Amino acid sequence: MGHDPTQGGAMRDWYDNPQIEDILAEQAEKMPYGPLGLLGHGPVELMDGVPSDAVSLMLEYLAGQIGTMEFATRAEAIKLRGSIGQVSRPER
Repeated sequence: MGHDPTQGGAMRDWYDNPQIEDILAEQAEKMPYGPLGLLGHGPVELMDGVPSDAVSLMLEYLAGQIGTMEFATRAEAIKLRGSIGQVSRPER
């Protein structure tokens, strides 16, 4: 008689008593990047066509070896020499 709340559906959320391992496994399945994963950025991959000097310039800038104005000036020079290419969309 009665009903079995463990048979899925919304009733299991009220009556079931799952083990913590099961809860974490279900979270990992539904949210592969973790509970805050949607707030961060997804992986980004540079596509072919990005000049190596543009990549080197970005690395210098991020390492603090050059300032913002130097970065902008040199990036503009690279742009004027040819196309920088595009960045792919993040995976979701």
